[in-house]
Amino acid sequence: MRLTFKQIILWRHADAAPADIEQGETDMRRNLTTKGLSQAKKMAAWLHLQLSEPSILVSSPALRTIQTAETLKQKITEAHALRPDANLQEVLKFLSDLETKNKDQIKLGNSLIIVGHQPWLGQLVMHLTGVSGAEVSIKKGAIWWLRPSLNTSHKYKVFTVQTPSLLKEPTY
Repeated sequence: MRLTFKQIILWRHADAAPADIEQGETDMRRNLTTKGLSQAKKMAAWLHLQLSEPSILVSSPALRTIQTAETLKQKITEAHALRPDANLQEVLKFLSDLETKNKDQIKLGNSLIIVGHQPWLGQLVMHLTGVSGAEVSIKKGAIWWLRPSLNTSHKYKVFTVQTPSLLKEPTY
């Protein structure tokens, strides 16, 4: 599959509380912890400084990913295909369809930000970069920023990896 997004930013949801099974809470309804909200705010502030144009922001429908994405203060598109138990093929199909629907925005240079879950985020890094071997693990709240490779047709390269622990608290 060939994607043409100028940049793809993969953002794993920030730290979330475990599901309270005794209270009937499901994995999809897990909230960010205080630490997780801080992680998300740090990353959002850093992303705002880095991105010069608007982004296409898509998120898993899980509460913790929505809460992470909301810190960017942009329009969020929730996608069932990005749920916690999604497989890589579902994610790739969604991205292909998303690209078809947003061709005009992509031509304007809009970046794609995907807020999601392990293990499929790591698998997506491997697929887009063409790396094989050991699995890629993305830490909670971290981003992997990919840009098209100039050397390898239809592949991306890692531009930067950023974790919340390396960032300062945002000042508003």
